[in-house]
Amino acid sequence: MVADDAFGYTVGDDTVGIYDQSSVRGFDLESAGNYRIDGNYFVKSSGVSNFFVASTAVRTGYNTFQLNLPGPSGVVDYRLRDPARGDPTLLTVGLDEYVQPYLDFNYKHRSADERFSTSLGLGLVFDGRDAQGGEGGSWLVAGTARASLGEAGRVRLFFGEYDYRRQGQFRIGLAGDSPPPRIVRGRYLGQGWARERGQRRIAGVLADSALGAGWSIGAIGVFSQEDPTRAFSQFFTDLRADGTVRSTLIASPQQRATAWSGEARVSWEGRTGTISHKVTAVIRGRRSRTLFGGDAVIDVGRVSYGERPVQSATPDLSAGRADLRDLVDQRGAGIAYQASWRDRVRVNVGVLRSDYTKTFEAAAGLTSNRSLPFLYNLGVLARVAPGFETYASYSRGLEEAGTAPASAGNRNAVLNAIVVTQAELGLRYTLRPGVTAILAGFETKKPYAGLDGTTNIYGLIGSVRHRGIEASLSGPVSRDLSVVAGAVYIDPRISGAAVERGVIGVVPVGVPSLRAIANASYAVAALKGLSLDIGLTYTGEQAASSRPAGTGGRQAMLPADFSVDLGARYRFTAAGRPLTVRLQVLNVTNSYAWQVNGSETLEYTPPRRFRLAVTGEF
Repeated sequence: MVADDAFGYTVGDDTVGIYDQSSVRGFDLESAGNYRIDGNYFVKSSGVSNFFVASTAVRTGYNTFQLNLPGPSGVVDYRLRDPARGDPTLLTVGLDEYVQPYLDFNYKHRSADERFSTSLGLGLVFDGRDAQGGEGGSWLVAGTARASLGEAGRVRLFFGEYDYRRQGQFRIGLAGDSPPPRIVRGRYLGQGWARERGQRRIAGVLADSALGAGWSIGAIGVFSQEDPTRAFSQFFTDLRADGTVRSTLIASPQQRATAWSGEARVSWEGRTGTISHKVTAVIRGRRSRTLFGGDAVIDVGRVSYGERPVQSATPDLSAGRADLRDLVDQRGAGIAYQASWRDRVRVNVGVLRSDYTKTFEAAAGLTSNRSLPFLYNLGVLARVAPGFETYASYSRGLEEAGTAPASAGNRNAVLNAIVVTQAELGLRYTLRPGVTAILAGFETKKPYAGLDGTTNIYGLIGSVRHRGIEASLSGPVSRDLSVVAGAVYIDPRISGAAVERGVIGVVPVGVPSLRAIANASYAVAALKGLSLDIGLTYTGEQAASSRPAGTGGRQAMLPADFSVDLGARYRFTAAGRPLTVRLQVLNVTNSYAWQVNGSETLEYTPPRRFRLAVTGEF
């Protein structure tokens, strides 16, 4: 897998990079909602599928210069599949990392005249167990299709429908001001009747056309929905000296999050002497509807910590109904300008006027708020010497603040959108063709979403600033060896009245001060078709609770973690058919660590595990 940098890149089941969709420069891009499909804006409520997504890249800093109106915290950019002539149909059978058997079938085709292409897939995960030992299974059907219409342009379609069933996940509270003792991983500790089922679906269309004389038009429309029929969140809290914990379940009736979003654009590209220009006018819109509430809180009582609990009687949950609704309507119009002078200087400037309205609907009535911010971005990149570039940017954007976790008093509530600013300065050096190094400094500021320790309400309780340095090295260092290595150091700080009163500390929850990765892939010359890979990941200590504790008001911290992954890929021919065998050993050293989320509750990292897949080409 070839990645342009170490900031996050995914192809199929393989991912490299210091960032992913849930953590970019210490922020959750899934909550922020900064998504693109081939650079086009859309809002995502559900997941995506490898059957229509060829690759996923986290774009920050240098790699946002080609995007119109990029989000300050970074952008997750999906590239749609468009099979080339001769791309084979694939059949994969395997065991995933939790020894669940699965099957993927991906049909790919491109017509002889190049006008049509399609990728259609079916995925099945048979009954098995997940990281916590819960049983489940799923099926997925998804695909994409492209039709080139000659001078009229092209139209692309994609869709995905995912159906799952699983047992409700459990999380564990802190033991006072410290992480809890270790428990056996893979032992299911929840109630057997807490079984979830739901669907995720997405569908979209993209169209674009060149009009001549440098003019072009394009549009995207996307429907995305998360539709859990029943959901369970299980918590073990209040660990006592006798080894017991309080077991609580939150049963949620059918909830639904639906988003319709789209963008239309008109662009002109041209030259003035030695300067190339691109001007794009855009109109964006979204309509999001979230149905939630009606949860039942079930107190199972005290159980032995880390042991399989006695199963309680199945409660009657048939009367539960979601009774709260969040409605978000957003429209925006803007213009973006990109210019390049002799490949020495590049400029990316944009301004967007956004009209955002959020309405909360309950039995007591409606409450609504409206925001009309001006948003903008400015970036300048200069080539100061052969292979050496420097860049600077500043942006102001509107992002989502996320939803309240299940443990909060306002669980599943959608927070108001927030204005985010980011400034950065970076250097990029091409050591040799294909091998690049990047060093950048950044500062991101936004309102801070967290739990209010006195009310247990999740909301905006302060301001947060992430100031840091990130580095990347990627590319082939020899004919047979490719590397991707990177690190980010973050100095995060919260400010505001809650900090001044001592209600919360200054360190945001779940933000490690240092994260570093190193991945290498080696093609074994002595055996054609065989390659070996290794991945190293270090995650520094991070705050597990927002509440100050102990001397000096220090917050409870989780220790650093280091893990190692090993893999091998062997491509060969059998019975006249190309076959690829992929084997991975994840967390080779079986390291044990706790991970925290916005609910300030914990789950353990997965143990040592194996993944095996055999793919045939047809």
